[in-house]
Amino acid sequence: MIRFSANSITSLSYDLTLVEALFRLGARPPVVCAVCQVGKKTAIRIYKTLHQRSPKQGMLPYDPYWIVRSSVNNIHAAIFLGLVHDLSQPHSQPAFNAEHFITAYELYCRVVSSNPHPSKLEAGVAESILLDINRAWQLAGQLNSSEMGLAICEKCHARYVVLNKMPQPFHQCPICDVWADRTGRRRWTTVKTQ
Repeated sequence: MIRFSANSITSLSYDLTLVEALFRLGARPPVVCAVCQVGKKTAIRIYKTLHQRSPKQGMLPYDPYWIVRSSVNNIHAAIFLGLVHDLSQPHSQPAFNAEHFITAYELYCRVVSSNPHPSKLEAGVAESILLDINRAWQLAGQLNSSEMGLAICEKCHARYVVLNKMPQPFHQCPICDVWADRTGRRRWTTVKTQ
């Protein structure tokens, strides 16, 4: 007979609550395994119990340049990563703390879904949420490993995301350093034809 202490039962219950929250937000088992330190088989079993189907197969979304592909992508990444940064700063804990990660993603979803004037890119997705939780995990990992960082625009004082290894012309504010073409698509000023 296996005996559990009250603390281990409370800890297990808390961990399972975090796992369930991640799955409800759309996380795939590899992300849950990384964020909550649960085994792959356990994560898949919980996923099947919650969703009544097997998890999606294939690779997780990985595009290290996602934030520079569109100024709107950068804004979404900046909102989420700014929340991750702000939540982890007072406690000096890593960006991959499961509770902070989930809280930051839920707050991000609330913020972007209440946008009264979504861009064309945002209007094409449910509730204007361009950043799914699996890509959010990838971006948090890039921030945690210092591949990217948060910068403050000198003009508008907005916080935005920059890739540290990209040349300076790619360190642009997604609000000030963009222009709209005839179709209304937002483009970086560095790609504007003269």
